[in-house]
Amino acid sequence: MSQTLTPEERRLVDGIAARSDEIVALLCDLIRFDTTSRSEPDEPARDEAALQRFLAARLEAAGAGADVWEPSRGEVEGHPLCPAGGIGFEGRPQMAARFKGSGGGTSLLFNGHIDVVPARREDGWEADPFDPQVADGRVTGRGACDMKGGIAAMVVAAEALAATGELRGDIVVCTNTDEESSGVGGLACARHGVKAGFAIVPEPSSLEVWPACRGTVYCTITLTGRAGHAEQEHPHWRDGGAVNAIEKMTVVLEAIRLLREEWRGRVARMSEVLSEEGNP
Repeated sequence: MSQTLTPEERRLVDGIAARSDEIVALLCDLIRFDTTSRSEPDEPARDEAALQRFLAARLEAAGAGADVWEPSRGEVEGHPLCPAGGIGFEGRPQMAARFKGSGGGTSLLFNGHIDVVPARREDGWEADPFDPQVADGRVTGRGACDMKGGIAAMVVAAEALAATGELRGDIVVCTNTDEESSGVGGLACARHGVKAGFAIVPEPSSLEVWPACRGTVYCTITLTGRAGHAEQEHPHWRDGGAVNAIEKMTVVLEAIRLLREEWRGRVARMSEVLSEEGNP
């Protein structure tokens, strides 16, 4: 449902829009940090610590109190997101900065991940993936979309909100590592105590606002077969013949395909859920 902005909200939105060049400049700064996600738990860190310190210093200059920390291995061990052998955060700190409100208001969390998927010049990039290019109204570079663009936007938005001097609730800006590889960065932040009454995650969304997001379930599906020589004709499986476990898996995959098809037909369900909750 569309909603008319109040004069105060309009001034805030217009003020942020006027800082678009600053957002682009910040995005370019973030792209220059190589924060490629790790492929192995013990892979050495890259520029994660430098980026987090850069953001913390900027937000502190705007009036926030910043916390940059390296979680211990034990903080995420035993969780389904954590690799079986454990994972460390050496050189991969998390960051949470807080603009304090005057009190009596609900806190708001902006959250984004700083890691990006791998990129090599030989994969088709016209320039170094970590050398941002600005042309024709676009910023090109690894992570521009997913999701350093979102981080640049939320940092400037938080600064603009804090600059009004009218905050009652706290604004928390949190940037974590390890979203692309496992999800343990966000888990570590939650277990460190980063939380708020509401949260905005500016992940790529085709410029649409998603009021909710589907969850994730990890599972292992094991199918058993019955050995048999491939060059022999076998009786029916009910009569003791060989069973190809891969062929059995096609039944499961078809069921998953049908389920996904059903989910795509539930577009209207979200508005129903929000209406039931009493939200617009």
